[in-house]
Amino acid sequence: MDQSIKAGVYGFLLAVVINLFSLFSSIYFDFIPSFLAAIFVIYIFRLGTLKDGLVAAFMTYIFNDGILNTMGLASYYFANESIPSFNVDVWTMLSPIVSAVTAVIAGYIGVRLAQKRKPARELPPSSPPQLPPV
Repeated sequence: MDQSIKAGVYGFLLAVVINLFSLFSSIYFDFIPSFLAAIFVIYIFRLGTLKDGLVAAFMTYIFNDGILNTMGLASYYFANESIPSFNVDVWTMLSPIVSAVTAVIAGYIGVRLAQKRKPARELPPSSPPQLPPV
């Protein structure tokens, strides 16, 4: 479980970096950075169970969405601006559902890829050094 929590934190950091780089482009990525970051960290950390993969994926998604939304609202606060009018449309209603479903899909895909990965090559066990006879 510790590995999945560590993977979730690294996934969140990677997703924030991807989102920050997407600020310089004209394309708005909604859940794609979290999706890719979750799959990548699950694969790198070799999380082999679905439970661990889901923990890492949901941590990546929740922290990424929470931090970026907080940064967006804080920018309005520090600029002393009012929040623009908020229009509720279909995407606004479906976005949390799509985000949760893609987190489950990312966890599943990441675990499947991690299970197909070859195990790490281990060094042969070393014997303790021989002591000279007394």
